[in-house]
Amino acid sequence: GGFKTFQPNLYDYYEDYMGRIRRAYPDLRWNFERNVFAAATFNFGPQSIASVHTDDKNLAFGWCAIMALGDFDPTKGGHLVLWDLKLVMEFPPGTVVFIPSAILRHSNTTIAQGEKRMSFTQFSAGGLFRWVECGMQSQKAFFEQGHKHVKTGAQRWLDGIGMYSTWRDLMAKTKT
Repeated sequence: GGFKTFQPNLYDYYEDYMGRIRRAYPDLRWNFERNVFAAATFNFGPQSIASVHTDDKNLAFGWCAIMALGDFDPTKGGHLVLWDLKLVMEFPPGTVVFIPSAILRHSNTTIAQGEKRMSFTQFSAGGLFRWVECGMQSQKAFFEQGHKHVKTGAQRWLDGIGMYSTWRDLMAKTKT
């Protein structure tokens, strides 16, 4: 829902590429039906804390979903910190955020003793998209066969971030 609503072009890109993998490998078991993310992680805590990091194996321009779970006071702890944007925000249990986790440094703050915080994340590795781009084979095999990428990495990056929706894009879409 949220990913498709706020990043429809990027969502469609994920749907296209994951759909190609589903069709090429029909015996693969996916975590969830009708979901464009290839992977999910449950962090059961009891006080799940993430230090400052990026998820550098995720699709470089891709987004991931992070859901806070548990029983804690979100006004006092468990805040989501987006370091590059200089943002610290309350992140109450049940809240889901979507961020470009491969390029945006993020973490969360500690919670009080006795409180519980877990998280659920969904994401897709950049290697899966590369696998599709290389004709369902590794990039090494692709190059060994004499193939070359049609676009440079820089061009693919620009195309990727070009899929990001602006507020104006979203507002225009609601008027149609």
